[in-house]
Amino acid sequence: MGSTLSIFQQSITARFEIWVKGAVIALLRFFHPQSPLTRVELSGVKSILVVRQHDQLGDMLCVVPLLRAMRMHFPDAHITLVAGPVNYHIMQHHPYVNEVLHYEKLGLITSPRTFLRFHRALKSRRYDLAVVPTTVSISLTSNLIAFVSGAKLRVGADMLNGMPSSTSFLFSVTTRLGSDEDRNRHQTLRNLDILKPLGFTTDNLETLIGVTDEEKSEADRFLSSLRSEHKILIGLHPGAGKLPNRWPAQRFAEAANQLCEKFSAAAVITAGPVDDDPINSMVRHIRCRFVLVRGRPIRAVAAIIGQLNLFITNDTGIMHVAAASGAPTLSIFGPTNPLQWAPKGGRNRYVLAKGGDINSVPVQEVVETAGAMLTLKV
Repeated sequence: MGSTLSIFQQSITARFEIWVKGAVIALLRFFHPQSPLTRVELSGVKSILVVRQHDQLGDMLCVVPLLRAMRMHFPDAHITLVAGPVNYHIMQHHPYVNEVLHYEKLGLITSPRTFLRFHRALKSRRYDLAVVPTTVSISLTSNLIAFVSGAKLRVGADMLNGMPSSTSFLFSVTTRLGSDEDRNRHQTLRNLDILKPLGFTTDNLETLIGVTDEEKSEADRFLSSLRSEHKILIGLHPGAGKLPNRWPAQRFAEAANQLCEKFSAAAVITAGPVDDDPINSMVRHIRCRFVLVRGRPIRAVAAIIGQLNLFITNDTGIMHVAAASGAPTLSIFGPTNPLQWAPKGGRNRYVLAKGGDINSVPVQEVVETAGAMLTLKV
């Protein structure tokens, strides 16, 4: 009964949120008709807002090339990034960002005071430019955040994948993003596409995390016992939030067993909050020495992964964290498109399941690809 009531309450809250947002849009459209700029002037830009408040790790880390392009074009500007709770932490100390603002979801509905405090924080910074990168879906919340920032130059999408945006009037500069022909376009490029009206980009599509010296030292201490006996450390992540993206954990264990034996290596297994089943299965079948990284803050996990010689993972958030940490990353793809999501960079590789079925990937293909990567690294 309690569970049913909770679901009902969540449904009512979600519907109320949609109604409130719709009413806000209608009022803004009435009192603030679109006034597009006929000329984009960037010479006076000193303060920039980038809004990426979705809480998926991959979506956030794929925005790094956009941040790199902006930092290259505006080397002295103050760049602020809006992020949700998870990504707020991973983007701390980033070399391309001066400040990360924490956006709490549903603040307007569940905590008006929190929303107003966030609004005041935006207004106090006096932004010259606000940018909303858009790849998978158009976010009404992100567009509203850019608008209420008060930036004179606001850049966003007026259409995504053929679907018009109901909030494009909130921007002073708009562009159309995505099409059927772009289905293989990488997510880093999709993020960069929002900069087309501004006339600059970057060819460097690699991602990175600003791991501090202190975090690196802590990771070294955590791995010191393994490293003292094994020159090669191989990371493995058998979990994934989406079940179709999970390569069987027993195969992860078998790949680890073969690679550890061949390279006299040890394994470092990482676990997310919903990975109990694959972790338990892998631990039952692994025969080589290993340590389990579990329950640690995401930045600590990133620092540990960055010390490894190779990281093997499903297509999930930690895949992007691994690549951004600097570890050579081997990704195993099932139903998702690696041309869109596989980490960029010459040190990274992926294997793709036949017919989109993750279970069709043989252990030997993963072992051979990983072995080739380790040989190059060593």
